[in-house]
Formats: sequence, structure tokens, C-alpha cells
Amino acid sequence: MIPAKLVLAVQESEYIEPLLRYVHSSEYGEKLRVIAFTEVDKFLQYMNGNERPEVVVAEVVFLTPWLKQGEQTVTWIALDELGQSSLKGPVLAKYQPLPQLLDAILDLSVSQVRVAPSRFLGKTAMIGLLSAVGGSGKTTTALNMAKQLGASGLSVFYLNLETMNSSAVFPRQIRSRENGQALSRLLYELKAAQELKDYSSISIASYVVSHEGIKADIFLPLTNIKEWLQMSKNDVCQLMQLIAEGGQYDVIIADTDTGAGERCEAVMETCESLVWILLDDVISMYKSGQWLSFIEKSNPSLFGDMMQKSRFILNRYVGSLTNTLPSHIVRIDGVLPYIPSWKQVCHEEILLSSPIFQRDILNLCRDVVGDLLPTTVGGQSRG
Repeated sequence: MIPAKLVLAVQESEYIEPLLRYVHSSEYGEKLRVIAFTEVDKFLQYMNGNERPEVVVAEVVFLTPWLKQGEQTVTWIALDELGQSSLKGPVLAKYQPLPQLLDAILDLSVSQVRVAPSRFLGKTAMIGLLSAVGGSGKTTTALNMAKQLGASGLSVFYLNLETMNSSAVFPRQIRSRENGQALSRLLYELKAAQELKDYSSISIASYVVSHEGIKADIFLPLTNIKEWLQMSKNDVCQLMQLIAEGGQYDVIIADTDTGAGERCEAVMETCESLVWILLDDVISMYKSGQWLSFIEKSNPSLFGDMMQKSRFILNRYVGSLTNTLPSHIVRIDGVLPYIPSWKQVCHEEILLSSPIFQRDILNLCRDVVGDLLPTTVGGQSRG
């Protein structure tokens, strides 16, 4: 687990020292990294620098000048002797048992950072996989999520929207020329329905094939890549809505191209949960930061909505984080392990059969669609 960066700002050093000792000597040392301040000017200097903590816990005397600088995206919690504050935001009593205080900080920071989207019974959950760099393991993550969710008894549709469909290396046992052309016909029908503004006559049932290896339904990859390149954002949104409105699937997993584009933007807008795959290297962090900055500047409303429903997952995690997170990413929401045997893969099935990877994929699935998973699902390898 990557510890969350906590800024603690109070005027008495006598308050800070025992709290730091307790954190370092307890299980909270794995959950929190505390940076403490007793002077307002040094606190403001830090907060106006390049470092971005996950949460600020501070007395009002520190929070007031910081908040007056403008709207802040970092989660903050006021600390007060009586548990009261003139600021409109969460507040905690300053003096209480340390485990109780630290648990409250962790709970509040998670709930403030990401508000889970509501899901009505019977509505299809739509999950989008995104990455700013190729080779990050995005498709491997998406396919393993589909397999875990499908093995748990859910009905899953895996929608690959990549220009070059890398999931094609996971072949089905049965192929046919007719099925291979099915998606082309569906896209033609969508275009025609778009002109008439009537999609009621289209059903995807005849275009779908089952993939036993990933325990999900799919469209077979297009043979004519130009058809993907011609798809607009609206085309993708309509396709995803068509799959969802059929009422056949509990979960749709949408796997996108690397980087920006109309298909990616459609997934960002349509999906209720987004999973960003990061790598702990300078290029992945840089490109992720640049992409997020571009979205924020070019489409601020999309950016705000997108960040509310995003989870940032660090793939190939080896036990510590070396690189600095992009400024827009408040915290790492989960990790997936580095699998040494995957450095040279000669059989695609290997990417779907690592017990360690599937264990952490199941944890990710629980985080994203936990209310849909049966309570009896365990961490064993399936399929």
C-alpha cells in the first residue's frame, strides 16, 4: 500500500511530536506519511509549491489564508479543540484518542476525494480503462477484470475500442467469417439509425460472440481499421448505450486507445467509473500529467466530472513509489503487482492466469463494482 501524504498544521509542537511518534510506531505508518508545520508562512510556502498532499488537517489559523488564495482541490479537514469551525467543511476534535483521530482522517479523506457514483438496481455498470502510454498493461488489466467479474457470475461485455485491437491475441476457440464481419454491419446500422434518429430497431444480439477465455461477450475485431478511425464520439456513445440498454449485461468494460481522441472522450463521458493505469516511470507520469492538463484546459466541465469518477491504479508496483505523481492526481487508489514472468510472454493465456495478479484484480473489481459482486466471491484463481 502506498501511504497517503498528510499535511498536519497546528501551532503547538507539543501536539505534533507524540502524534508523529505514534504514526511511525504503529500500523498507520504504512497508511500515512505526515508532514507537519507549526508556522503559517512555511505551511503556505509548502502548499504553494510543487508537492501535493492527499489531505490537509489543520487549525483554522492555517486554513483561512490558504483557502483565501482561491478554490483548492486538495482535501482539507479543520482541527479544533471543541470540534467546531467557522469554515464550511469537515471538522474533527483536536484532542481524542489517536487511533480514533487517524481513522477519522483516513475515512474523511477518501470520502472527500472521490464520491462514488450512484447505481440503480438493474442498471449496467460501465467501466472505462485509460492510459497515457502504451505498454502500461491497460488491456491486460481490462481482460483480467472481465474474467474475474465473469467468473463471479456477472454478465460482462468487453468492448475494445483500440485502433489496433490488442485483445485479438486472445483467440476464441471458434471463429467464423460471418461473425468476423458482424461489427461492420452493426456500425453501418448505427450510422443509418443516426440519420433517422431512431435506434429502436437495432439489437446487438446477433452481433455478439462469447469468449470463454475472458468469460465475457465481445465483438470480434474489425478487419478494416478505417472503420474505427471514422467513428465519432457520438458513434461510440451510441454503441455503448445500445449495449447497456439491452439489459443483458451487469458490467461493460470499455478498453480505449492510448492517449486522447474521440473514442477516449466518449468513454470518459459515458462510463460511470474510470480506471487510469499508471507506471512508476518518468514518461508515464509526465504524459499522464500532460493529458490531464489538456483535458482541464480544453474541457473543464468534462475534467471535473471525470476526476470525480476516476481511480488511479499503479501497475507493476514493486513496493515503493519512486516518481512524483502528476499534480492533478491526488493519490494512488490501488496497485497491481509486477509479474517477472511476464517480461517475455510467448503464450497469451499466461496473462490471464497469474494468481497474484488476479488477487489484486479482484480487489480492484470489489472497489469499482463491489455492490454487484456476490458476497461469497473469494480471492482464488478462477478459470
